[in-house]
Amino acid sequence: MRYGGLQEGDAAPDFTLSDVEDRSVALSDIVRRGQNVLLVFLRHLG
Repeated sequence: MRYGGLQEGDAAPDFTLSDVEDRSVALSDIVRRGQNVLLVFLRHLG
């Protein structure tokens, strides 16, 4: 992985977050099931 972040077209690194029912969901699990994923990164301006 390069320093300075990802570039357009790079594969996202795997990560795990909690869903609304407090269950762990990993990006790799969603991709493995063949579901599409849209990641949006917002920069805090303030």
